[in-house]
Amino acid sequence: MSKNNSLESVLTRAWLRRGPLACALWPLSLLFRALAALRAGLFRAGILKSERLPVPVVVVGNIFIGGTGKTPLTIWLAEALLAAGLRPGVISRGHGGEGEAPRAVTVASDAAQVGDEPLLIARRTRVPVFVGRNRAEAGR
Repeated sequence: MSKNNSLESVLTRAWLRRGPLACALWPLSLLFRALAALRAGLFRAGILKSERLPVPVVVVGNIFIGGTGKTPLTIWLAEALLAAGLRPGVISRGHGGEGEAPRAVTVASDAAQVGDEPLLIARRTRVPVFVGRNRAEAGR
């Protein structure tokens, strides 16, 4: 396990247990809340711009560290949309991948390059999957 994964694990467990470490981190959560509210206000004021894509977009995500079921939900959603006769695609940040982005994820992609979760989604659903830090760019 890498240092990042063990730190993530420690922080997740501490937060869920609501022990002394979680209490010590609580002021940081207030700072995060304030920054999130500021960012939302900047979007509402038109100072920060969002980008519209030419297709409908469903966002599957949250601000929790992981293990909340986003990947299985994305797979289920893609399969349900396919069954309904639609042609879904998936755009991901490609967390864990180290390759250039944006890039397409195929069933033959290397998880080290594109991330293990986008690769799993591509293999399970056979829908187009792209990774990139700028997801709007990856979706074009």
